[in-house]
Amino acid sequence: MRLAGVARATTSAVHRAYWSSQMIDAESIAFAIAVTVAGLSLAYVALCIAVVRAWRRHGAENPATMPGPVTVLKPLCGAEPELAENLRSFCDQSYPTMQILLGARASDDPALDVARRVAAPFTDHEIEVLSGDTPLGPNRKINTLAHLLSSARHDVLVIADSDIRAGPSYLREVVTPLADASVGLVTCLYRGMPTSSVWSRVAALWIDEWLLPSVLVSRMLGSSAYCSGATMALRREVLEAAGGFPVLARLLADDHALSARISALGLRVVVSRYEVATTVHEPDVRALFAHELRWMRTIRTARPLGHACLFVTFALPMTIVALPFAHRHPWVIALPLLALALRIALHRVVQYPVLQDAPHPPRTLCDDRRSVWLIPARDLLSFVVWAASFASRRVTWREHTMRVRPDGILLTVEDGRSA
Repeated sequence: MRLAGVARATTSAVHRAYWSSQMIDAESIAFAIAVTVAGLSLAYVALCIAVVRAWRRHGAENPATMPGPVTVLKPLCGAEPELAENLRSFCDQSYPTMQILLGARASDDPALDVARRVAAPFTDHEIEVLSGDTPLGPNRKINTLAHLLSSARHDVLVIADSDIRAGPSYLREVVTPLADASVGLVTCLYRGMPTSSVWSRVAALWIDEWLLPSVLVSRMLGSSAYCSGATMALRREVLEAAGGFPVLARLLADDHALSARISALGLRVVVSRYEVATTVHEPDVRALFAHELRWMRTIRTARPLGHACLFVTFALPMTIVALPFAHRHPWVIALPLLALALRIALHRVVQYPVLQDAPHPPRTLCDDRRSVWLIPARDLLSFVVWAASFASRRVTWREHTMRVRPDGILLTVEDGRSA
């Protein structure tokens, strides 16, 4: 009996030792993963600082050759904040020959009245305010653009969203690369121009300090996938060769698809050195979350693998993940502090003045010293939005809820139920 008891005690001790060692191994592996992810996220922010500094040193180009007369297509939808100022900045371009087409789907859209008031003083410009659309698919912006294109007189086209503001030299800067026949599309980086709400400032931080640096990093690594539908310039013949608006009208990421199709033609996609500004109006956190969730799901649709790896871009949350191991490795407490220091450094580097050619440069976060206190909340919210983007494929766009298939095709809610 004594021998049996000793055997049982020995066996129990061996089991405890075994499972204890397994727990230690599992904890060591988890710690190694957490520290590796934290290190990669810190390295990413440091790289962002370097590429933004390099980009800022170059500044805008001095255009020499212009490809000819330009037609600007500007789709409208609703009386957005600062709409008049944004439209006026496009009417006041220092370009020799241009046609500006402003249009909304519905004839009673309040944006049309704003557009007519803005256009009225520019009697020496060819500006038309139109209503109606060409129903090609669920992408309403593309439908409006297709309707405007039917009235375009020139073969050089510039597409710009209604919330974009530019300086007088914008058109010269953005169309000049098209004088090179190897260039098929020109796009721009853009900066946030917040309204009065604190959520607008939080949203502008996302544009300035997450989107803009990520584009520069991806281009440094050899990617030419970036194309912002907020502002694009291309020749009509290139648009037609890429399939035109009909092939884009069913897609969520229409700008990404257009860029990919133009690249497939053997033409280059160029990011202009000229940066525009976009009005960011988020009245509350719900509107902010819905807007950014659509952007994040657009990225998920366009680049699934890249989207899955975006966790490395959220430095503060990724360094916080290592904190549970502080009882054994106290030095990991320094990781979130280092992440915060690097994020503040990126904030300082990114917040430089834009649209210096404008008579009245827009209000951005450049002069808003209070915005630095929003950085921790901004980074944590970005991580939450990214995580939520995996939950479903529904997006809300201009108060319309749709579903996007894995291949990027947009479906109405009714179509999604039957699919």
